[in-house]
Amino acid sequence: MGGTIKTSWYALRLKPGAARPYRHDERLTNIEWSLKREGIDYYMPMELAMKIHHRTKRQIDKRFPLIPGYAFMRAIPNEQNWRKVAECDFVSSIIGINGTPLALPAAQVELIQMAENSLRELYEYHKALRAYEEAQRLRKVTRRVAAEQFPAGGVITISKEHRLFAGRRATIVAATGRNTIKAVIETLNGMANAEIPLEFVEEVA
Repeated sequence: MGGTIKTSWYALRLKPGAARPYRHDERLTNIEWSLKREGIDYYMPMELAMKIHHRTKRQIDKRFPLIPGYAFMRAIPNEQNWRKVAECDFVSSIIGINGTPLALPAAQVELIQMAENSLRELYEYHKALRAYEEAQRLRKVTRRVAAEQFPAGGVITISKEHRLFAGRRATIVAATGRNTIKAVIETLNGMANAEIPLEFVEEVA
């Protein structure tokens, strides 16, 4: 009766330059390319940071080692060719005792993976927040410009997307510096004063 093949994690000490981007594929580091080429099952904990590209000047996601100088590999202890691993480009040594590779507790590697995932989620959250704030900044209309586009006394129609005053006509009282206009709105119960976001202004008469 066959059983599950048991693999273990091992730590690799890396040579200088191992974490630099591989010259033919910047999505990989030198050590990742080297281990992948040899068919070694590896894990390189990485974190992301926002950097400015030196040529295009655009913001890019840059990968950095979470544990500088180390990578991890998974292998079947009795079947792994350790000499092949030790001679792999950018591998300095295999962490062990008296030349024998030392298996790591699976829970230790899982904690590193959890930390990497948490940092990735936090980075993506802040990236999305920056993108939202930039979009809001670009959309912001100054009070002077808004006053020119939406002069007092003008009549507007409120778009159907507005929750309270969809499709209503309103008379502009004044533009604000908050991307809104103050208006008097015609309702079934008479006139109502409200601030209407500019995104809900459908038509200006």
